[in-house]
Amino acid sequence: MNKIPPIDAPHTIKLIEDFIKIRVSEAGAKGVVIGLSGGIDSAVVASIAVRALDSEKVFTLFLPSNTTPNSDLKDAKSLCSQLSVKLTVINIQKLINIYSEDIQEKEDPSLLEWANFKPRIRQTVLYFFANRLNLLVCGAGNKSELMIGYFTKFGDGAADILPIGDVYKTHVFQLGKYLNVPKNILTKAPSAGLWEGQTDEAEIGMSYSQLDSILYGIERFQTDSEVSDYLQISIAEVKKVRSKLYQSEHKRRGPLIFKLGIRTPNIDWRIPLIKPSDI
Repeated sequence: MNKIPPIDAPHTIKLIEDFIKIRVSEAGAKGVVIGLSGGIDSAVVASIAVRALDSEKVFTLFLPSNTTPNSDLKDAKSLCSQLSVKLTVINIQKLINIYSEDIQEKEDPSLLEWANFKPRIRQTVLYFFANRLNLLVCGAGNKSELMIGYFTKFGDGAADILPIGDVYKTHVFQLGKYLNVPKNILTKAPSAGLWEGQTDEAEIGMSYSQLDSILYGIERFQTDSEVSDYLQISIAEVKKVRSKLYQSEHKRRGPLIFKLGIRTPNIDWRIPLIKPSDI
């Protein structure tokens, strides 16, 4: 099932390239740092970033743990070779082990708190190098996962820019094909590698094709019944996605601020990213 229409890949890629160029320039940064997972999302983001900035301005990191499949490193290396980008590999398992010892808790990858800990460690490492090298952290979250909250708050959801944050997973694969991303990356089952045998679609409870088609209908203000009828699926499946959408809203916002003053930060005091010339 695939009722979500295709996108214009060349045009979309050009728009994202411009977005990356502008944001890096506005920040006065030297480039971007990207955490590669060996998956399609980070591969597409890295490919577009290289087109936008050139390979010497794209710094890539592969940050495995004990649950990371060996094939992911192989795929990340294949991508970097194709893009002429240097890949730095840092195993984060020692950091996880130290944390485990300090809090006197044995690591259990099947538990949510441990599954979320790994992306938060990875993002800490990415920001370390971003600070050291004056780079922007370029996230790889896509629209499908952002909309249902399928990401770790202050983990892989933490970034300075999200170039494909408004691109459905279905369309990410389309961009990947256009960008000639290595075949192994295009064909593998999407997985965060948080525990052995983990796959995104099994955890979400439906295929990305179905998820995107439902989200596409909801985005266009269709009712649950309209989406259900059009896709020929149960209303329960549509409600399941809509529930995820509402329950995860807190993950798409910054911390809630108690409003006390006349102009409250992040509510009514919104300062443009570009500074006025007299400041």
